[in-house]
Amino acid sequence: MAESKARVLVVEDDESMQDFLSVFLEQEGYQVEWAAHGGIAREMLEAQPYDVVITDIIMPEVDGVEVLDYVKEKHPETGVIIMTGRSSVRQAVELIRRGADDYFKKPFDVDEMLHTIRKSVEHRRRKRERAASAPAVTTKLPSPSAAFPGIVGESRVMQSVFEMILKVADTNSTVLVQGESGTGKELVAFAIHEKSSRRDQPFIPVHCGAIPETLLESELFGHEKGSFTGAIAQKEGVFKLADKGTLFLDEVSEMSVPLQVKLLRVLETGTFRRVGGVEDVRVDVRLVAATNRDLRELVDQGLFRQDLYYRLNVFPIVLPPLRERREDIPLLVDHFLARLRKAGTAAAGVSPEAMDMLRRHGWGGNVRELENVIERAAILSSGDEILPEHLPLDIRSVAGEATAGGPSAEEMTFREARSKFEKQYLETLLAKHGGSVATAAKAAGMSRAHFYELIKKHAIELSRFSRQ
Repeated sequence: MAESKARVLVVEDDESMQDFLSVFLEQEGYQVEWAAHGGIAREMLEAQPYDVVITDIIMPEVDGVEVLDYVKEKHPETGVIIMTGRSSVRQAVELIRRGADDYFKKPFDVDEMLHTIRKSVEHRRRKRERAASAPAVTTKLPSPSAAFPGIVGESRVMQSVFEMILKVADTNSTVLVQGESGTGKELVAFAIHEKSSRRDQPFIPVHCGAIPETLLESELFGHEKGSFTGAIAQKEGVFKLADKGTLFLDEVSEMSVPLQVKLLRVLETGTFRRVGGVEDVRVDVRLVAATNRDLRELVDQGLFRQDLYYRLNVFPIVLPPLRERREDIPLLVDHFLARLRKAGTAAAGVSPEAMDMLRRHGWGGNVRELENVIERAAILSSGDEILPEHLPLDIRSVAGEATAGGPSAEEMTFREARSKFEKQYLETLLAKHGGSVATAAKAAGMSRAHFYELIKKHAIELSRFSRQ
C-alpha cells in the first residue's frame, strides 16, 4: 500500500480536532476516517484494515488506552499514535511500553505528527514486504548462537534476553541495555539492529565515556564550519550518519546534564542542531542506549535527568553477569576456542579440571575476562589441551576464593578436610546445574531437603550460581 493511499483512523470526540486532522491528513494524501470514541473504533477496525490509528486518551465509553490495547491484541500490524491534553512523562513511557508508536501532547506540532505517521506507515510497509518475500515455511534455528551471532548462551536467563530482543527488535522503541562491564551490551544492541527492519541501514556505536566532553556534542550532532577553533569544515555527527538506522550510545550515564537536554530533544522531536548551526536537522534514528550504572540512583543524585531516563527506559533489557549463568561457561569457552582456531591459534580443548576451575571463578570482568583468559591459556598450551597450570593463579585457587598460604591437607583435621570437600562438592554441583537445587540434589543422590540443610550448614549463597 503506497504511503499516499495509507488509511488513517482518527478516534476523537472533539469535533474541531476531528475536522482539523481530517483536512490536514487528507491534504497530505491519506485516506482518513474518524470515530467519536473507542467503541465505534473497534467496530470500524473489525470491518476493514487501517495502517495507523490516531487516538485521544480521554473519551466517553471506551478510552484511548483501551483502543491501544485492543489494536495491539487484535490488529498488531496497525500503528497507534496517542494524543492527550494531560500528558506526563510516566504516562508517555507506559503508553509506549504498551505498544504505541509515539504520543503527542495537545496542542502538537503538525509537522512532527506528520513525520511520525510517515515513519509508522513506512515501517509497516517494509514489514509487509519482508513477510511477502519470506519462505512459506520457516524452520527453527538450531541454537541461540545461530540466531544471535556473537551472543552465546543457553541458560534460562539468556533465553529471556533472546526473547526480549525478538519482541522489541522490529519496533521503533528506545531500548536501554543494562549490565556490568564485559557482559556484551553492544552485542545485544547489534542483535536488535540485525533483527529489525533497519538491518540494511547503518549501525553506529558510540562510547560516551571514551570521548572528551568538549568533543562529544560535535561527535553526536556534528558542527558547522568555523563554529570553534579547528572546525575548518562542516562535519556530520553520528545522528545524521545513522539516519534510517540504529545508533548505539554506550555508557550514556557519562553524558553531562547539558548534553542530556539535547539528547532528550532529539528523542522527542527527531531534530537537532549542529554545533554552531541555526537550522534544525531531522533524522529517523532508532536509539539503543547502555549503561553499567544504576540510572535511577543517578536521577536521585541529580546527575541524570528524570525525563531523559524515562525516555531511554521505554524497553529495558538487563544482561546477567557471567557468575549468574555459569552453565554457559563451557559454551563460551568452545566459542572462543573456535574463534582462535580460525585466527590461526591452535587450541585443542580444555581439561575437565581446568573447566571446573573456570566454572567456579567469580568472573568480575564477565565474558570479556573469560575471553582474555582463554586466549592466554591457548597460547600457553602451545596447541595442546588447556590444563590448570595454563590458567591465571587466582582461577587456580579453589572456587576462585582460596588464598595463597592456605592450610595443606596434612595441616587439617579429618573433620576440617571433610567439611572443605563437602562444600566444594556442593558448589561444583550447583555451578554445573545453574543453581538448581532440585537438579543438583538429584545428581548427588540425596533429597532436596538434605541438600538445603548442607547449603545452610556451609553458608553457600545460591545467588552466586543462578539468578533468583
